[in-house]
Amino acid sequence: MVDQAKLWIRAGNGGNGAVSFRREKFIPKGGPDGGDGGKGGDIYLETDTNMNTLDDFAHRQKFEAENGGKGMGKKMSGAKGDDLIIKVPLGTVVGLQGQALQVENGQTQGSAPTVVDFDRKGMRVLVAKGGKGGRGNEHFKSASNTTPMTAEPGEMGERYDVEMSLKLLADVGLVGLPNAGKSTLLSVLSNARPKVADYEFTTLEPNLGVLKTQGKNLVIADIPGLIEGASEGKGLGTKFLKHIERTKVIIHLVAVEDLQGQALQIGDSIRPGPAGVTVWENYQKIRKELKNYGGEIDKKEEIVVLSKIDLVSEDNIKEMVEYFKKKKIDILPISSGNGQGLAELKLKLSDIR
Repeated sequence: MVDQAKLWIRAGNGGNGAVSFRREKFIPKGGPDGGDGGKGGDIYLETDTNMNTLDDFAHRQKFEAENGGKGMGKKMSGAKGDDLIIKVPLGTVVGLQGQALQVENGQTQGSAPTVVDFDRKGMRVLVAKGGKGGRGNEHFKSASNTTPMTAEPGEMGERYDVEMSLKLLADVGLVGLPNAGKSTLLSVLSNARPKVADYEFTTLEPNLGVLKTQGKNLVIADIPGLIEGASEGKGLGTKFLKHIERTKVIIHLVAVEDLQGQALQIGDSIRPGPAGVTVWENYQKIRKELKNYGGEIDKKEEIVVLSKIDLVSEDNIKEMVEYFKKKKIDILPISSGNGQGLAELKLKLSDIR
């Protein structure tokens, strides 16, 4: 998935004005009639709901609008250069190195903003203005200069380096340690078919699915698994956490598997370790990485889910739920394998506004 792109854009140059003199039968001294050059084409960025990634910019980074045509005799102006419209997916954040942007109606946005967030359907922004056409020599005639031999060159179009960053527009973000069951949950809640396997880092890029519940269509984003130290660049790092910055709710999955065989050393004796403690520690690892990432994503509404409960005993499940309750956190036990708890989870998600 391509979610970063750098482009170079250039609006069209204005056409040069013409140096021309009227030459007609019986009019030997018709005077200057050089026309103006045409305006260069503008460049717009426009949201496209059919795009989900920045893949279109992986192999093309240079975009140029058409130049204006040259002026001609008989006071004929050059043709205006065609505008260029570049489509971007919803959720794209665009920066233009400190240059001012204008909206389509010509009104300047604030005091020279450098960043535009394309977070609405049908949004179109003028990002580079075409150059004005030069004036032809007919503009320079005067009583003292009846045969001007000069005309103006066209102005250059604006040109910028553009940085694009895509932040998915999803209602719900799935986070958790690798192999916590995020992709499997996405596949049973929605029409998405992500890769599912019993090893870590199966998901290498975000997957999207749509959950239809209580008359709502909720977009769910499955974020690649985090590990302890992700904020320091370990594992896949926090590269994809930006995709949950816009989500309304986070579903934090904590898996229960591989807990039954763990043991706790107490003095000279060994007894089974408390499952609740282990799950709580795993939960805290992700909470720490969310906080370290910044952007206040750790303050988003969170639904904590105890996943893969079909792999452990009822006593273990009860122990984990009670442990979280002591920490004043409700945890919802579910199994994507047998469907247990999914109805309650969907009901919670249907309350999202």
